[in-house]
Amino acid sequence: MKNLREEAFSLLKKNIKEGYSKNLKKDYFYLSPDSVHFHQWFWDSCFHIIVMSGFDPEIAKKEFETLISVQQEDGFIPHIIFWKWRLRDHFQKWWQKEVNMAKNSCLSAEVQPPVIGISLLEIYNKTKDLEFVKRNIEKVEKFYLYLKKKRDPDEDGLVSIITPMESGMDLCPHYDIPFGNTKHDPFVTKKHITEILIRYKEWDWDLKRIFESSLFDVEDVSFNTIYCLGLYALAKLYEKFDKTKQKEIKKWASNVKEKIIEKFYFEEQQIYFSLFHRKGAETPMKVETISSLFPLTLSIPDLHLDNLVRYLQSERKFWSSYPVSTVSMDESSFGPLTNTRIIWRGTTWINTNWFLANGLEKHGYTTLAKKIAKKTIGLILKYGFREYYDPFDGHPGKAIKNFGWSTLAIDLIDLLNRN
Repeated sequence: MKNLREEAFSLLKKNIKEGYSKNLKKDYFYLSPDSVHFHQWFWDSCFHIIVMSGFDPEIAKKEFETLISVQQEDGFIPHIIFWKWRLRDHFQKWWQKEVNMAKNSCLSAEVQPPVIGISLLEIYNKTKDLEFVKRNIEKVEKFYLYLKKKRDPDEDGLVSIITPMESGMDLCPHYDIPFGNTKHDPFVTKKHITEILIRYKEWDWDLKRIFESSLFDVEDVSFNTIYCLGLYALAKLYEKFDKTKQKEIKKWASNVKEKIIEKFYFEEQQIYFSLFHRKGAETPMKVETISSLFPLTLSIPDLHLDNLVRYLQSERKFWSSYPVSTVSMDESSFGPLTNTRIIWRGTTWINTNWFLANGLEKHGYTTLAKKIAKKTIGLILKYGFREYYDPFDGHPGKAIKNFGWSTLAIDLIDLLNRN
């Protein structure tokens, strides 16, 4: 696997972007997702940091501090930072948001899954640099506090996303449900997404107004699971130098976990579903997607864990030839669509496999974790580091080449080699 490691390291280094931003009046250093998308994306950067911590920790640290350098006073960190280049996408004019940090600066107004706590823990695990942790951990905690204070309108401990893109899984079909798209036409959902982005822009992304409108108020399983994992990561770091803070954050994480179990698990289907809110009512989004499996990364009841593993291993549901499919194969909305940009409708992704494999290993499902790791590495060996893959034949279709976060497969090599 030596060559694969070298290829991954080379790919990440080629995607380095550094310079000075006239908009933000700051130096920047980060790894772009690929050669096409030049801007900095939040959870992409978090994944790059995780991988690069094992290759060159100094690069990982520089990217980490670049990402967090644009944090706003309330703790917000955007899902896209426009350092120099502009987003070439039809959503561009609605995503951008003027901020007070510097004249003419531009950040997106959305968030992405809060992987950043996990990234900071990984830097520490690889370097034991406690001073770096101490310098940055309060900023990371401030971002989680932003989510707690600003993104939990019903104050139940779970945070809400306000667009499908905030989940990182843009067109995953359970997001069809809040839009009334019962036929699961992805183009209908894209149309609705554009409409809400236009409305939010008109409202200057005022969260009070957005939540009052209930256009898209979703408590998402995968987002909240990553939120919880990030809090547990912070607790582990605080344990190194502040036991009081460690207990506080761990209690916060445990409360989030209990709410995930309480609100998202449905006994009848024996799986987890996200919820959307409208006019005071909560409605489950009963489409079996990869998001439904994410709680297996947490300490959940044994029965729940066994049921999720059963779903995962089912060849009728998620265990395709190249697992893990992002949509259950017996869902009407399943359709990999690798030759379009209609993503997350059944394609296989390296980052979601990384989460699930690590969760399975944690719970003692070592053989299954290694099966996922081996299948994932096989995709990379066959087709390279692509954005996503077909779950049946593995072919990436029109997926972007040399995609940064797919280097997480290198971390899975380490899992594969553990006894």
